[in-house]
Amino acid sequence: MRLFSTPVAAILLASAACSSATDSPEQSDREVVSLALDVQTICDAVTESYAYYEARAEYWPRSCETARLAAENLGENDSVLGILETLIDDLYDPHVSMNANNQASPRLLPSGADLWVDEVDGQFVVSAVRPQSGAANAGIQIGAELLSFNGLTPDALAATRIHTASTEASHDRKLWALNAALAGRRDQSRLIEVRQDGEVVLLDLDTPEPPSVSEPISVERLEGEIGYIRFNNRLGDGVTVTAFNTALETLRSTEGLILDLRNTPGGGNTNVAEPILGRFISKSTTYQKTVRANGTEIDRTIAPTGDWTYEQPVIVLAGRWTGSMGEGMTIGFDGMQRGTVMGSKMGRLAGGTEPVDLPFTGVSLWLPTYDLRHLDGTPRHLWVPEYSLPADNGNDTDLALDAALERLQQ
Repeated sequence: MRLFSTPVAAILLASAACSSATDSPEQSDREVVSLALDVQTICDAVTESYAYYEARAEYWPRSCETARLAAENLGENDSVLGILETLIDDLYDPHVSMNANNQASPRLLPSGADLWVDEVDGQFVVSAVRPQSGAANAGIQIGAELLSFNGLTPDALAATRIHTASTEASHDRKLWALNAALAGRRDQSRLIEVRQDGEVVLLDLDTPEPPSVSEPISVERLEGEIGYIRFNNRLGDGVTVTAFNTALETLRSTEGLILDLRNTPGGGNTNVAEPILGRFISKSTTYQKTVRANGTEIDRTIAPTGDWTYEQPVIVLAGRWTGSMGEGMTIGFDGMQRGTVMGSKMGRLAGGTEPVDLPFTGVSLWLPTYDLRHLDGTPRHLWVPEYSLPADNGNDTDLALDAALERLQQ
């Protein structure tokens, strides 16, 4: 869970911004000024440092003005954090986030979502369902048509997360808004109406996130002497490297390996990713490009790690809940030509983030300030596996794993 920074935790955790923490008019005035300063800090950082600002430049000044007015006219039932969350909604970027939330906060994409919807021939169709999640346990299937959510049509639902637009919001922005709204807010129930198997059904969705797994990885030896390693969303934890090396040792004699990165929405760091990538190469190799704001390209290189190199064929599974560092590892295996990637579009967490500290709330805004690309020049968040298939199939048969196993056994 994301926590608040002190000393303003008590203020932010309250649903109302003007609570008992602001007893005097003078203190209330200071809060308004300070909140406006946080708004200005975000607005300046986005304008000056955000790697993908160009697509938002036309309307961003209006977004900032709206947020400033909200800060200056703070009411008793207005949320300090909510004003900031509404502002960053207008970036429609799942890799922009704050290290704070409360019960009224929206869930994040992709980590707080349990299904993904795409537009197909004018209809909104479920293209991915996270296994063991609320959506999967309720029985939602790939191919289901979204009809309504909490009584709102898809267009009306998307509009709840689009606060400022120059004229008409872009397709990408609408799609982000729709999927962000489907994840819901932490204090919100979720009633979804879909058409599937020829019937219209209304389903009450439970918590989106599947049960957490205590171990950093899961390991198994499959039929045909094929090894299987699944990463359990801990690519920011150093124990994952140790666990991976132990697992790889047990699979040293296998004739092929499946690396499953479909449950890595929570990000991570290169201190975990690079030692793992290094187990599959015998000499220093570039695996990813960094592109700074001034256009400078930097090839990121890794060296071999471990006492031996795994040289058998590797298949990497990726899907909508492959995020950030998981996406980096995926394009790394492909760029190094050391793994065949199978699956779908990934989490699409664009670029690399750096913190922007907000002076009043003490919250940090994480903002993408540089682009990350495949070695072929494709931005990481736009890259798609060559072997495309349903990667996240809910609680039904794991089509991606079956296809990977079949390919390695040929």
